[in-house]
Amino acid sequence: MAQALIEVLNLEVRYGGIAAVRGVSFAVEPGEMVCVIGANGAGKTSTLKALARMIPSSGEIHYDHLRVEKMLSHELISKGLALVPEGRGVFARLTIRENLLMGAYHRNDTADIDADLDKIFVMLPRLKEREKQLAGTLSGGEQQMLAIGRAIMGRPKLLLLDEPSMGLAPIMVEKIFEVIKGVAAQGVTVLLVEQNAKLALEICSRGYVMENGRITVADTSANLLADSRVRAAYLGE
Repeated sequence: MAQALIEVLNLEVRYGGIAAVRGVSFAVEPGEMVCVIGANGAGKTSTLKALARMIPSSGEIHYDHLRVEKMLSHELISKGLALVPEGRGVFARLTIRENLLMGAYHRNDTADIDADLDKIFVMLPRLKEREKQLAGTLSGGEQQMLAIGRAIMGRPKLLLLDEPSMGLAPIMVEKIFEVIKGVAAQGVTVLLVEQNAKLALEICSRGYVMENGRITVADTSANLLADSRVRAAYLGE
């Protein structure tokens, strides 16, 4: 593998006596779209939270030539690592515009922030139509778009996405995945955690299967889609 943008070595996450992530190692190259699939409770969300330094972990996390496992979340955001959390996490009592600007809170390049805001509104016209509306009044799909837009306002090199399709109607899931592909087309590296294994594997180049806190299979998306074990366990076939 070429020089990875992020490389994780022997990552472990524990909640008291429970090991949620057990010695996980993987890497993502610049410009890649990579997914992590698995059942509920497999450790996928804990892995992303550990990468974003939202929860304690052990092991090594190498990001963009830096050891970052002891950094704080806000330090990583300023270095281009952004997380779109499970459940969206929008600021319900702020407007769409205010939510988006929160994604750029660490920046002081006002003119470029305004330009990026305009780009978000072009990419996500539904948000432009509602920019003065409170985020808490949006539908689930609109909130997911907003959460992605907020992350993009930070100009990330690496975008971590945690279950972006969760709880959404199929037509909205389709739109969200189109947005994700559009973000990746702009050169942003994407690490996607997703229960909808088929959709995730269809848009990503490689995938990891996570079970009981461990990575059990790693392969190209094409091979995983053709793997009888993966098809039976995660594709309902």
